[in-house]
Amino acid sequence: MAIKSEQEFIVLNGVHLKKMATADEIASAVGLDTFLVNSVLEGAASAGLLMTADGKHLLLPEGTSAVQEYYRTAYEPMRSNEAVLAWYERFETINEQFIKQVREWQSTDGDERIQSRLIKTVERLSKNLQELIPFIPRYESYLNRFSASVARIDEGESEFVCRPTIDSVHNIWFEFHEDILSIIGRPRDT
Repeated sequence: MAIKSEQEFIVLNGVHLKKMATADEIASAVGLDTFLVNSVLEGAASAGLLMTADGKHLLLPEGTSAVQEYYRTAYEPMRSNEAVLAWYERFETINEQFIKQVREWQSTDGDERIQSRLIKTVERLSKNLQELIPFIPRYESYLNRFSASVARIDEGESEFVCRPTIDSVHNIWFEFHEDILSIIGRPRDT
């Protein structure tokens, strides 16, 4: 089954990237109203694209295939767009720094100097992401999420660095990385 609209894709892609999430978590991540998200999720469940367990939504193989097919068709022009591909190459350098900083932060039980460098790296990505928004307007939601999580870290909530069960900068970064790889048509291990 094909995805019929960009809003449907945005919701199902939110499920795809989050792996298993509530409607509220998906709505918050993708920047859409919870009522709309619930409507899309109900339709997708009826169509056999996802399942719901304990209020959390998980794509079935058919749903994952539909999301990947949407990426292939809707973002085909991005796969040869020199500006987008050059942006991605620059991102890989920042990505390596971020991964190193997360490891260092974890191994030092949250050293504040490392945390400060890590946040500067997130802010650098956020600034650079603005270059992609004319090509991929939905990326505005990543900027909003990064900003909200960094604000929580600045308020002393260091769990927003990389706790896996909340919208931490590490989780947002991981979802973004998977998203941009799908747009440009590269596997994760490249």
